Amino acid sequence: MSVLTGNVRTDQVLAAKVPVYMREQIDMLDSERAFFEYLTRQFRGMKGIESMKYNFLEMRSYPRFMTCNAISAAAATVVLVDNPTYAHTDQLIYNTRTQEHYLMNEVTGGTGNAAGITVLNLNGSSGITTATAVGDILQIGPEAHAEGEDVPAAYSNTPTERFTYLFQHDKRRANTDIQARTKEYGTKQLILDRKQFWVDEMRALAMLLYTGKQSREVTSTGGPRRHAMSGIMEQITSNVVDFDGVPGAMTLASVGEMLRLTMNHSASSTTKVGVCGQNAWSGISAMPAAAIRTTVTETAWGKKLNTLITPFGTLSIGYDSMLSAENGMSDKFFVLDPSYVERLQMTGLETHLLLNIQNSDDIHNQVDVITGTDGIRLGLEELHAQAENIS
Repeated sequence: MSVLTGNVRTDQVLAAKVPVYMREQIDMLDSERAFFEYLTRQFRGMKGIESMKYNFLEMRSYPRFMTCNAISAAAATVVLVDNPTYAHTDQLIYNTRTQEHYLMNEVTGGTGNAAGITVLNLNGSSGITTATAVGDILQIGPEAHAEGEDVPAAYSNTPTERFTYLFQHDKRRANTDIQARTKEYGTKQLILDRKQFWVDEMRALAMLLYTGKQSREVTSTGGPRRHAMSGIMEQITSNVVDFDGVPGAMTLASVGEMLRLTMNHSASSTTKVGVCGQNAWSGISAMPAAAIRTTVTETAWGKKLNTLITPFGTLSIGYDSMLSAENGMSDKFFVLDPSYVERLQMTGLETHLLLNIQNSDDIHNQVDVITGTDGIRLGLEELHAQAENIS
């Protein structure tokens, strides 16, 4: 026992006698699942497959143009191009810069000269009239048939074979029986832990949906395989726009140009979805008020998206807070065709939370596990676009 003299101060009261006042509600800094992971599951729903490898075929139209990769002089009968085998017998080849037509003079380009196409002028008597320049675009037209000639040799193209991998992921969480039964202020820590456990895994998965690099490895000689999934940054290869060195370039016109690139084919959806990083969202926020519909109407995919009106059509847009400077992703912007975004899982192994999976004789611990398979496929990658280095 201790003896106190004088007035008793608060610091002299036995600490065990003073109640602790704790706010019942516990604030969680990140309690919502990740924007992109949720959004992509809404486009077409999750697709179950029965293999870790998902094979698919894509058919594209026959190429309609070639590009001059070297200068061919006036009067030349060989025009140097990047893909000479695209052109065939008696086709009309149009140089969009010089506005001159050439007549193919070989069954298949690259036969006479592996680096070019053999041509004549339209009179069929000499070479080209005007010298070509590097970068000239040559349109491949139809065959100009001469009276009484045989039908020219056949040619066609084949589907493109593509594939993507699923990957399997696990995450463990555990607590003791005493911790589970200890009285606490507010929501039980076990409940909070389980919620945050799930949210954190979904946020990690969401980032991988952007950045994943596809691979399949064997962990040891003759051992099990480990798969890594492909993200959308790896899958979009045709329409990649680099804004490096162009400060403030995220304008209404530049967004419209990205949208235009994705709408050059008849398979394109009329509605595209733009996923904005920090810098792109800042640029869009500074655009004229008339360009952005402030009345939010786009809720078809479970997320509220604004509508941006561009010269080449409208774009449903949203900001993903994970595409931030803190995550090293603030320079990113994606235009996606929702009809060709497909989230994948192995049938029966969808990502889910298993509770209390400890051994039956382990009476002092609780173990939870998140386990599942995930992947993403962008079909017809020409219908999507990505921008990088937006400042």
